[in-house]
Amino acid sequence: MPSGYKPIFAVYKGGQDLTARFQDRATSIVVELTAGGGAQDSLTITLDDRDHKIASPQVKDRLEVHLGYEGIGLAFMGSFEINKVLYSLPPRSITVCGTTASSLNDLKTQRINNITDKTVEQILAEVGNPLGFKIDLHPSIADSKIPQLDSNTSFGSLINRLERQYDAVAKITDGRVSLVPRAGGSSVSDFAQPTYVLRDYSFADLEVTKESRGDYAKVVADYYDENGNRTPGEAAQSAVTGIESSAIFKIPNVQRSKEEATALAKSTMAQLDRSGDRIGATLAEGDPWVRDLQCIVVSGIRSGIDGSYTLDAVRHTYEKGSGLRTTFSGQGGVNGLASEFASATTSGGNTPSTTFLTVGPGEVFGMVLPPAANALPGANSSTPRLIGAPTPNQGG
Repeated sequence: MPSGYKPIFAVYKGGQDLTARFQDRATSIVVELTAGGGAQDSLTITLDDRDHKIASPQVKDRLEVHLGYEGIGLAFMGSFEINKVLYSLPPRSITVCGTTASSLNDLKTQRINNITDKTVEQILAEVGNPLGFKIDLHPSIADSKIPQLDSNTSFGSLINRLERQYDAVAKITDGRVSLVPRAGGSSVSDFAQPTYVLRDYSFADLEVTKESRGDYAKVVADYYDENGNRTPGEAAQSAVTGIESSAIFKIPNVQRSKEEATALAKSTMAQLDRSGDRIGATLAEGDPWVRDLQCIVVSGIRSGIDGSYTLDAVRHTYEKGSGLRTTFSGQGGVNGLASEFASATTSGGNTPSTTFLTVGPGEVFGMVLPPAANALPGANSSTPRLIGAPTPNQGG
């Protein structure tokens, strides 16, 4: 843990602070944050039930969880609905499991039929609002038109389709559906998110894998014009520098509009560009300010490791008596972050358009986040409630 700092947590239910009740009983708190693909953020809390005096947790209760360090602050992990309670002995313990999504059965219900000429925002609102979901979409996705949606599909399947169509990440949490571009470092409300810079001292362990990505030079998607004629080719070029292949990836299904074809070609190309590079690591200091969909730059280690990545899964673990541990995995990026950072750090480099944050040995990002400038809507949004400073310390 950061030198001289004590790991802390906070737990709320319905606005009531339950932290004191958990303080002597919580032996571990595990939060897993996952970027899209139908997976939900999850929470597992293990409680010491040595004298059977813990009130039985109830399925459907909702807990809001924060992790952090005394003297630094707390990072909001999410609001989780309890969906499983496990009692066990020996030793006597209670394990509480939950996810950020509620109304999971509604996600699987077949409810969508014959939607014509509407935007992504209109479609999701039309289907999601009656199920109790609020919709938060990034501006680059919200106004995209879908000419026709005539397949009998579930709300959850539609969300997954939109992820693939627009190279986006969906988060479903506490009655709210958000959709943001996978690359770009922006929140739902289009606030710029800082990019974290990690050095060799940042890691307890690190593994970077380079694999053949197929090396496609471009992706082509055909579409039907206004007369119903198949029109060849909305192409998206690879952003990988130095690619030697001229191979073309052809999307087999014909899209219903030029706009859809263009979006799908760009999305597919971005996915192919990322497919060859993977990163997995454990941070030297547990850092609950690291989130899924976080953009990072690894710098100063060696060629093959240095570069930019987008995190798609992050696990934060609090262990009583041991501290905080953070592990993550992610995909390589070709969004120019690494070269922008390199340019900004060399003599005479241009002022970067992205905010890069670096911490020293033994530090965490909650120490260096700038003062909060913008509040995001809703305490249970999938993105942190404040862009900037950590939540003020709420107890030890």
